[in-house]
Amino acid sequence: MSEVSQPNAPLVVCYGDLVTDLVMAVERLPIEPERVQRIHAISVEPGGAGNFLITAARLGARAVAFGAVGEDAYGQAVYDTLQAEGVDVSYAQRGTGSVNVLVLVIVDDAAQHVFLVRDGMGPPFALDARSVALIRSADLFFMPGYALHERRVAGSAVEATRLAAEAGVPVMNDLGPIVSETGAREAALEIVRLSEVSLLTADEAMRFTGERTQAGAARWMLAQGTRHVVIKRGGAGCIVFTMDGEYVVPGIPVPVRDTTAAGDAFAAGFAVAWLKHRDVRRAAEFANCVGAAKVQKLGSGRQCPTAAEVAAVCAGVTSYVS
Repeated sequence: MSEVSQPNAPLVVCYGDLVTDLVMAVERLPIEPERVQRIHAISVEPGGAGNFLITAARLGARAVAFGAVGEDAYGQAVYDTLQAEGVDVSYAQRGTGSVNVLVLVIVDDAAQHVFLVRDGMGPPFALDARSVALIRSADLFFMPGYALHERRVAGSAVEATRLAAEAGVPVMNDLGPIVSETGAREAALEIVRLSEVSLLTADEAMRFTGERTQAGAARWMLAQGTRHVVIKRGGAGCIVFTMDGEYVVPGIPVPVRDTTAAGDAFAAGFAVAWLKHRDVRRAAEFANCVGAAKVQKLGSGRQCPTAAEVAAVCAGVTSYVS
């Protein structure tokens, strides 16, 4: 369950990507035809933005799911689980006969994973007066790149981001692998221009910008208008680039069980810590702790780290600035 209950907690609104993860743990990948494998475990969890929302709520934010959720069984599972975790789902639009995005996540004993996606269906997400009021009242607006691929919400993504920026609400994005899709580039670039913080892996940043180094890619994005670029490096930590310089934040050695949802948990940790301290280096350090706590657990959704698990990781780190 979420540990948030304070009415003065920061209001974090997350747009779209309210997918359902069907997580299966198997012995090995790849799956081979004509060969039987046992499934160690199986669970249905909120994936994508659900990981961000659950982690943010557990870390003390008032987290709002802002997008579309199917009325099928998989969509209902996401809706119910997020609500049970203390996430506000009252802004998640449904729609008669709508079907949720479904992601089959297969994870093996070597911590490798593969994603198989079924698109959702239903009426497009609509920005009504209540939705606009929510955006303008937020302390932070988070835009995951996968929302630009989700049919029901993609059409309003840039408009919603612009509404936040024009209202003085800090925007944070995590473009993800969507940067490789030509059809999403224009929208992604506009979101970067409107963002306070942009999160990407080095590979994503170089593909998005056409630069040959992560530093060159970060400088290119800073020139577009985003104020902070965070290059995620998995177990090696991250690098924060600003107009004033860069900060290398080392990773935290931990046993890795599953990297699924680690990026989403990292983003939530960064958002919560940045709102608290307004210091990108401290936010990155805390986000590393959140990511390190997540990779030690199998699965997504409810398997995202708790505040106590994050605190335990943070307590063992001596290399970060206090």
